[in-house]
Amino acid sequence: MQIKVYEENGASVIAPSGKIDHVTVGEFEEKMSKLGAHSDDLVLDMKDVEYVSSAALRAILNANDLMSEKGGSFTLKNVNKKVMEIFNITGFADYLNIV
Repeated sequence: MQIKVYEENGASVIAPSGKIDHVTVGEFEEKMSKLGAHSDDLVLDMKDVEYVSSAALRAILNANDLMSEKGGSFTLKNVNKKVMEIFNITGFADYLNIV
């Protein structure tokens, strides 16, 4: 997994690629936490994400909670059909801001 970080329209964007699973989730969660701690608006660009495990779902939920607690925003964008299906099955689609 590779992770790009950049600014877009005043928001901090994290764009991982590949699979976010038990092997890669530590790095993913660490980068999101650091970026979220220093940003008011955090965007997770999932354009190149092929798969998310339950550990990745937990990390995404933690980032959402972090941003909510500090009064910021957390948005997911470019979610592919396969990953969106996982969000729908788990109920995350109802909880997260997905555009």
